[in-house]
This record gives sequence, structure tokens and C-alpha cells, in this order.
Amino acid sequence: MISKEKKLQKKIKQEMIWALPSFINQLLLLLTSGVVISEAMVRIAVNYKKMSKERQNIFTLSYIRIYENSVKTGESMLSGFYKFGIESRIKEVSRVAGIIWDGGKRGNDLWMKLADEGEVLWEVRKQDALEKIRLSESRMSFPLALVLMALIIITAAPAMLQMYIN
Repeated sequence: MISKEKKLQKKIKQEMIWALPSFINQLLLLLTSGVVISEAMVRIAVNYKKMSKERQNIFTLSYIRIYENSVKTGESMLSGFYKFGIESRIKEVSRVAGIIWDGGKRGNDLWMKLADEGEVLWEVRKQDALEKIRLSESRMSFPLALVLMALIIITAAPAMLQMYIN
């Protein structure tokens, strides 16, 4: 049971980290076009709600829940996302939530901090993908070796039998 819980937690963390760079890019695009941070976060949530169920992941569902709670309670998206970042216990999510909270409340160079964090997260995502590729390569090497051995035996067997008969 503990192993399954750890695998589930690892999967959740992985999906959150993988979804963050695209979220940051969307937020940066909206900020660049002149939208205020709170309105940008609402627009992203509305777009996430319009997504098909197949494209939604844990991050988007959590973000939609934050939006729906903010509509019900009247709490701002900034504070809801900040609380979500702290409660998630994922350092990348809490760091992004902190940057957004700080930028929304103080107006401290939000765009540059988010852009830098997005670059770091894209790099993490790329490294994870490369690690998965290497892992799949090593998993496929054993079956490949078995196939090669079978081919060698199939091609060499008639010659060996011919030498044994003569």
C-alpha cells in the first residue's frame, strides 16, 4: 500500500511540474498583452474549464477548483493559488505561487521572475523526458538482445547441422 501511495504522489508531483511551464507561458502572454494578473488568472481558469476531459490533468483540475472556490467565496485567485501552492507541498508549485502572489501584491518585477522560473521548469521537464528516454532504451535492450540471439541461432543452426552431418 505504501508503495502505491508513493507512486501516486510521485505521479501527481510529476504532472504538476509538467503542467507548470505551459501555465507560466499562458500567464506571461496575457501579462504581455496588458491584462492584469488577477484577470489573467481568471481567463486561464475559464480556458481550462473549456478543455476536453482528456486534455485535463491534475494541475488543470486543481486550478479549476481554485477558480470555482474563488467564485463561491469571493476570495481572489491570487490568494487561492498561493494557498494551493503551499498546500501542494511541491516546491516548484509553491515557488511559482509565491512569485505570483508577490507580484500581485507588491508588483515586483513579476514578468522577469516568471520568465526565469518558466525557463527553469522547461529545463526540468526536458531533463525528465531525457531520463525517461534513457530508461526506455535500457528496458528495450534486453528484448533486443534476445531477438538477436534468436536470429543468430536460426541462421547458424543449419550450418552447424550441416557440419555435424558431414
